[in-house]
Amino acid sequence: MEMFQYYLKLSMRNLKRNRLFFILMISTLALGVGVFLANIAIIKSMSNDPIPHKSDRIFNLSLNIWPNENPSARIRETMRYDDAMHILKNDIATNTLVHYQSKVYMRDIDSKSLTRYGAVVRATTPGFFPLTEAPFAHGGVWQDDHAKQIVLSHHMNEQIFGGGNNVGKAVEIDGKPFEVVGILKPWNVKPLYYHATTRQAFGLVDDIFAPIETAMDSEWAIHVQSSATERIDSVSDNRGKNGFFIQAFVQLDTPEQKRAMQEYIDNYSQHRKAQGDFLRDNDNRLLDVNQWLDHQGVVDERMYAFAIATSLFLAVCIFNASSLLLARYHSGRFETGLRRAIGARIKDVFYQGLVESLLIGLCCAVVALVFGWVFLQLSTTLFPRLAHTSDIDAQLIVFGIVIALITSFISMVYPLYRSCQTSLSTTLK
Repeated sequence: MEMFQYYLKLSMRNLKRNRLFFILMISTLALGVGVFLANIAIIKSMSNDPIPHKSDRIFNLSLNIWPNENPSARIRETMRYDDAMHILKNDIATNTLVHYQSKVYMRDIDSKSLTRYGAVVRATTPGFFPLTEAPFAHGGVWQDDHAKQIVLSHHMNEQIFGGGNNVGKAVEIDGKPFEVVGILKPWNVKPLYYHATTRQAFGLVDDIFAPIETAMDSEWAIHVQSSATERIDSVSDNRGKNGFFIQAFVQLDTPEQKRAMQEYIDNYSQHRKAQGDFLRDNDNRLLDVNQWLDHQGVVDERMYAFAIATSLFLAVCIFNASSLLLARYHSGRFETGLRRAIGARIKDVFYQGLVESLLIGLCCAVVALVFGWVFLQLSTTLFPRLAHTSDIDAQLIVFGIVIALITSFISMVYPLYRSCQTSLSTTLK
């Protein structure tokens, strides 16, 4: 311990004496580590399991039914209203939800201000909340499929009412009154697996959750990818017609449930075929959360290519830092030789160099975390889609510190080896 303190004191003196040199070296390493860390933060968030304790038990459900002859073989993530209602009737799944996205304007009905707030609506069914484990702060879910009742997100509750328990209060949505029956706690889902289509996997959690029947009765517009094979005059006109805009998820806790659900939807497809529908080439499909996210290409392949590029950039930074250290040890070889001449062993010089690399690594880690945060903010500015994607959490901070220490050690090894291999007689001549 005493020798470590001596080596640490000697290293600090060297850093102070050659501060400009070490600032350049630390900046070089920190730049490489910072860029690498920012990229890892984005990829980590993109590939994150949003509900790890049950992601293998939640399944996106897609049907291979199509109303016209010669259907495309492409898998469709959406289904018709009538198909969705049939899925809801199953008694197999632990929880079932169907949904579509809409957008509305709303205000506190008792407010003197006429200011209205834009809100993203998840028109869904009561099964949404236990399946996704959306956390309630106050109240609960609606009890009537056609009720003019809604659940507010924490953010929208803060925006409309200023926070607090506002269950029972009324809001005005597109000119009509709705009762608030539930308010969620702060809830952040990354990626937004239940709506990973149309590049919305990294959006914020919805502002309003409302009964799907109420949303359709109120003619709340469909703000998702949709299609139809016949004329549909309004949202509510989708009932009984061939408009595809609803997604479905089921929670299947056992292999037996999954097999039964697969049989259930396969039988339904055959029933629809007998009624005149056509079947696509692909089968009816149940994909768990991670399979579903992979199918949607949530992790952009370009990010992997960028990860390789940043890894190569980090290697270049390590090489440059090692070159700087090699030049520094070469210029300071007389001092090293003098230390050895008065009794220091080669391993003492090597140990002192390792302590110096530890000190450099810690300084590099601090600067790299700052650079990483800056590069992450720059990435989210240039690519708004990533704005709510990533952050540098505690795990990444530890990872960044470890990488900084490793890169510092790697950059120090060869110059130290060369310094220790120089003969004492040659150095002192």
